[in-house]
Amino acid sequence: YFTNSGIKNSFIISMITSAVNVGSTFPGLYMVEAWGRRPLLLFGAIGMAVCQFIVAGVGTGIGTGNEIGQKALIAFVCIYIFFFACSWGPCAWVVTGEIFPLKVRAKALSMTTASNWLLNWAIAYATPYLVDNGPGDANLGSKVFFIWGGFCFVCIFFVWAMIYETKGMSLEQVDEMYAKVGKAWKSPGFQPTVSFQEVAEVGYDGGRKTSLVDLENTAQRKKSIGTNEYAREDKV
Repeated sequence: YFTNSGIKNSFIISMITSAVNVGSTFPGLYMVEAWGRRPLLLFGAIGMAVCQFIVAGVGTGIGTGNEIGQKALIAFVCIYIFFFACSWGPCAWVVTGEIFPLKVRAKALSMTTASNWLLNWAIAYATPYLVDNGPGDANLGSKVFFIWGGFCFVCIFFVWAMIYETKGMSLEQVDEMYAKVGKAWKSPGFQPTVSFQEVAEVGYDGGRKTSLVDLENTAQRKKSIGTNEYAREDKV
């Protein structure tokens, strides 16, 4: 699109896309705490899907000879980069850093990073064969954006069904939420009822089979007993 619109310098193309990418990351740093994880990821996925389908439809309809159309496609590609850089770019790493239990967090994050780079390689390897029109290529051209837009809808469903809202929670409170909330779409508004310090003071006499709910109930009873004793002493 850049070349067809008259921008033939690869350095300028790289600077434009990189500037949009870096500049769009800063709003994401604010929105991830102001909006929360789920709303930001849904916002990004919906925005990316819209941009992908616009690029696919317009690019397929006008071809490569319309310079004004090519510039419009460049604009929507940059808007797509904005939606990605302010949402899925940084927020995906925030979510993966919060959702795993402490005992498996290191291995789980390693697998997350490895799968991310593996899929990056697969997309970079497959895209030329999907887009180009040489022998053995799929010659999809702009139609390939229909595929990417379809995956954005997969992202929307995945966030709605699988991603829990962890805004403002400690790692221990996230574990409590997983123990109490069975569905991801029910997680917004969850309020932890016991702190990690209260659970730690109870101890782990029950062994490994002791669940978080049991520890919480014990901590609540201990807290209630302490409150009653303080009330008696205050009356005396």
